[in-house]
Amino acid sequence: MREKAGKAIDIHAHLGDDVVFGHSITEQSLLDGYRDTIVCGAIVQPSLPQFYEEANRGIHDRIARFARDCTEMKIWGMASIYPHFTHEAYRAEAYRCVKELGFVGMKLTPIGHACDPESEDGMFTFSVADELGVPMMVHTGSGIPFSSPMHVLKAAQRYPGLKIVLAHAGMGIMAREAVILAKLCPNIYLEPTWTGVADMRMIYEEIGPERMLFSSDHVNNVPVQLETMAAVVPARELDQVLYRTAEKLYGISLHA
Repeated sequence: MREKAGKAIDIHAHLGDDVVFGHSITEQSLLDGYRDTIVCGAIVQPSLPQFYEEANRGIHDRIARFARDCTEMKIWGMASIYPHFTHEAYRAEAYRCVKELGFVGMKLTPIGHACDPESEDGMFTFSVADELGVPMMVHTGSGIPFSSPMHVLKAAQRYPGLKIVLAHAGMGIMAREAVILAKLCPNIYLEPTWTGVADMRMIYEEIGPERMLFSSDHVNNVPVQLETMAAVVPARELDQVLYRTAEKLYGISLHA
C-alpha cells in the first residue's frame, strides 16, 4: 500500500468493455490513473457488458480477481446486474456477488439498463439490495425521465433502511432535484461527479459531508474531481468526503 499525504476512496470506478457507452477500461488503466494521486482505494463496478447472464457473471468474476490480486491499492467490488433478467436470476447473481465474492454494493443504471427505477423490475433491484444489506447506487442525470433523481423517491421511502447513492447527484441539470430528494430522505447519499463547482458547493452546504462522497466515474476524471472537491469542501472536513463517508457507508476500511 502506497503512503501519501491525504487519501481518498473512489466509490464509482468501472472495469471492462462497455457496450452502451463504448469505452474500455482495464485493470492497468485504472492503476495508472490512480498513480500519483491520493486515491488509495476504489469500489469497482462493471462497465456495461453484453446483456446475457454469462457476460454479467464474467465481469463480476474479473472484478473479484482484481480485488483479490491487486497489491498497489485496496479494491472492492460492486455488482451491476441487468434488471430485466428473471427475478430468480437477478437475485442469484446479487447473492453470489455479495455473499461469495465479497462485493460491498449494487448498481442500477437507468439509461444503460433501460429501466425505470419505479417499475416492477426496478423496484425489485432495491428489494434485493435491502435483503442483502448493501447500498444501492443509482445513475442519475443523463437519460431522463428514468434517470431523474425523483424516480428514486419511491424506493427510498419503501426501503428506509436501505442506503441509496445518487451517482452524479443529478449531473448538474438536476442537482437541485437531487438535493431536495436527499433532504426528504435521510437514506439518500450524493456522489457529485460531472457537476460543476457551484452545484457541488450547494450539495456540501445543504447536505453536509456525512452524506457526500468522492468518486471519478471514469479514471481520467480523478484529478478534476479531487481539485473540485478541494475547492468546495473546507480542509477540516475534506477527509470526511474523500473517504470517511465511504468507509462508514460501505463497511470498508483503508487500513483493514
